[in-house]
Amino acid sequence: MIRHFFKIFFASLVLISIVLSVTALGYIFFVDKNIVIGTVKGAEEQSENTLFYESSTYDYSSSIGEAAKKGKRFNVLVVGLENCRTDTIMVASYDMENKTADLISIPRDTYYPRNADDSPDLKKINAVYAEGGIEKLTSAIQDMLGIPLEKYVIIDYEAVVSCVDLLGGVEVNVPFHMEYSDPYDNPPLVIDIPEGAQILNGEQSLKFLRFRKGYANQDLGRIEAQQQFLKSAIEQSLSLQLPALIKEAYSYVETNVTVTDLLSMAGDIIGFSADNINSNILPCIETPLEGLSFYIPDEKNIKKMVSSMYIPIANESQTN
Repeated sequence: MIRHFFKIFFASLVLISIVLSVTALGYIFFVDKNIVIGTVKGAEEQSENTLFYESSTYDYSSSIGEAAKKGKRFNVLVVGLENCRTDTIMVASYDMENKTADLISIPRDTYYPRNADDSPDLKKINAVYAEGGIEKLTSAIQDMLGIPLEKYVIIDYEAVVSCVDLLGGVEVNVPFHMEYSDPYDNPPLVIDIPEGAQILNGEQSLKFLRFRKGYANQDLGRIEAQQQFLKSAIEQSLSLQLPALIKEAYSYVETNVTVTDLLSMAGDIIGFSADNINSNILPCIETPLEGLSFYIPDEKNIKKMVSSMYIPIANESQTN
């Protein structure tokens, strides 16, 4: 059952753009200790008196904070890099008491101004990493969502290529003929994927996930396509031998998820089903501003979304 959980949950996170599940790390420590992994930061032990999941920068006096102290929900920021900027930003949240997972995709053009004098392109959330690193980005997403968030995973593009090829490709219904070229990318990027149902190999899948032009609702359409790809990948991953996938992909990971974190989760994963994964996009409003198109976070609906995640462990009065 534990191996089955890791297989489902790993696949559900690794194959949304370049997302690699942190629960795969648990497989390494519980099953195969000979797998060579990437960089794991902060492996110190937690005190027995700390919360199950505690962010040192989060205000637990909020209603969600009070709910978080009563439950066992593990939140992790998963980031895929494009050079020095974050091409994919997602929060994965697993509620171990209710066996549910929530994935929240953050549009790369989400408005997050830090300095009034910054150029407009630096006021996008995907510019935070280049200036302040993963800790700064994690703090920014924590503030935006209003949930405890201090754990993170960073992955490189090459991971998705290796993982999809190990799956034998992923079946996708491409909504339209995807054509795009960028001779200045390194290496030069050429995307040419015909419309229709087909099995994409690793390189094609990466191009499918990176493609941005042509969607009626732009970046939100791209995120929806990524989530559809994810569902197909989950179905296909169930027959895969997980150790081979981890060995190929995990060397691309940098994370501060510790062994102690995973040991804390181990007893609560049995009973999880892929049907209990909820996919969300950050509630936001597309708005032209300063000559660019931004997604302005919708604070009211963000709070509603986050409250729904914590309802099983919150009193009704706390979520109103």
